Amino acid sequence: MKELPRLPFDNPAMLGIAPQMRALQQEEPITRVRTAGEDAWLVTRYDEVRALLADRRLGLSNPNPEQSAKSAARRFMVALMAGDDYDTEATRHAQMRALLVPRFSTRRMRLMKTRIEHHVDDLLDQLAAGTPPVDLHRALSFPLPTMVICDLLGVPLADRERFGQWARGTFDQSDNQHSANTFQQVVDYITELVARKRTEPGDDLLSELIAHKDSALSDADIAHLGNAVLLFGYETTIVRIDLGTLLLLRNPAQRALLAENPELAPAAVEEILRLGVGGKGSNAIIPRYAHSDITVGETVIRTGDAVMLAIGAANYDGRAFPDGDLFDLARNKPKSHLAFGHGARHCIGRTLARIELTAVFERLFRRLPNLRLAVPEESLRWQEHRITGGFDELPVTF
Repeated sequence: MKELPRLPFDNPAMLGIAPQMRALQQEEPITRVRTAGEDAWLVTRYDEVRALLADRRLGLSNPNPEQSAKSAARRFMVALMAGDDYDTEATRHAQMRALLVPRFSTRRMRLMKTRIEHHVDDLLDQLAAGTPPVDLHRALSFPLPTMVICDLLGVPLADRERFGQWARGTFDQSDNQHSANTFQQVVDYITELVARKRTEPGDDLLSELIAHKDSALSDADIAHLGNAVLLFGYETTIVRIDLGTLLLLRNPAQRALLAENPELAPAAVEEILRLGVGGKGSNAIIPRYAHSDITVGETVIRTGDAVMLAIGAANYDGRAFPDGDLFDLARNKPKSHLAFGHGARHCIGRTLARIELTAVFERLFRRLPNLRLAVPEESLRWQEHRITGGFDELPVTF
């Protein structure tokens, strides 16, 4: 019997799709692969990935949970997304979205936009005042999303460093005990914050949930929602700021065009979201389980089968994005990329993430036109052990 391809695939490049992922995508849209915990179906083409993201026969919960081995970090992530129980997933997830979606209203996002732009200006001023080389990750990519989540949840800015590190530790798959300890610190912090906001409400998401018209939400319910917003609301944006900077440094003509035309920042953000795959690409694969049989082409996915939706590969798929490897600010009427997923679990915070990224890339290369890496790109270290991947440092000079 032919040995199954094994995820994650080696990738000699810092960014982009692993060669083996590309080869499988060219051969067929879906193939059987082996992972560290279980065998799975890997789906790599845009049309099939998009269709399955919207297919309610796929869920986060495993109909046969005893058959899958998961890190503590992965278990916490699934539980926060209401995907830890096969019998209740659909109901609990719908309830969760019904409570959170209104909290990300156009009005709130519009109000936050001005504050986010001020944060970016202040951080860039501090970065520019430093003596190069400077770590862009610590100076900009990490603090901005943590500041934004502080604003959203009503967390004192003075606490942003410690809860940011707790959140990062929660998604560390290399140490189950460390993940559990840091997750508990997040839970304790948000639980205490909810209790405080019952007597000292503010203009923030947690206070709105406390004042929700049904008034049936317990402190534990509200804390769960707050934990989800905190843990999912900032780490992926940190990663995208770093990846976006690298992508633009790799594409000097596009970078110059953006610096001269900051109104192109939204287009740059969409390309960054589409092309932002790092390391071995684990940050661009969405795991699911089949809750009933599903047919994809000539392949039948059986109930209980694990399915890996390779949104990164789908976003590079030349069938959907001609010259998909190219970073192109003038891409003609591109299809919607899948960086935020699609369907029932379409990322709630996508508008906020776009506002943050646009504010950064409208300004970064205008404020620092000579920005460049201070170290060889190959010396950068992608953190494979974290679910979200990412860098811990990005040394730059200017």
